[in-house]
Amino acid sequence: MTSEGKPHALDVAELTAPGDVPSADVVDMAHRRQRHQDRLTGTLRGLPPEDTATAAGSDAIAALVLGTAITVQIGDEQPPLMRQALQHGRTWSEIATAAGLTVDQARAAYITWADTLDDSDRAEALGLAG
Repeated sequence: MTSEGKPHALDVAELTAPGDVPSADVVDMAHRRQRHQDRLTGTLRGLPPEDTATAAGSDAIAALVLGTAITVQIGDEQPPLMRQALQHGRTWSEIATAAGLTVDQARAAYITWADTLDDSDRAEALGLAG
């Protein structure tokens, strides 16, 4: 809830596809995902069987949607973090290890991202790529 007592958009959104997830912090998405998982693993016990199946199905879909949204957002955050690591003297080997990629994969992902930046930002980012 916000300080005004109104729920956050994420708390009231019906989640059936990744595009349904409103802009939200990864931590907030993870908390809502955990609530759906908790319901799946126990809090549905008091519902009648016909309601349990519907609720459990909805919770499973919502948890899947949120997991996908979290994965996408974290993936989108990787190249800027690679840039920061490069700016602070880290090597491609260190960056690749941290990202769970090969050096070639990490550099390729970074260059693909850098090519989307405006001219001056792109030049600086590509200069760091080495």
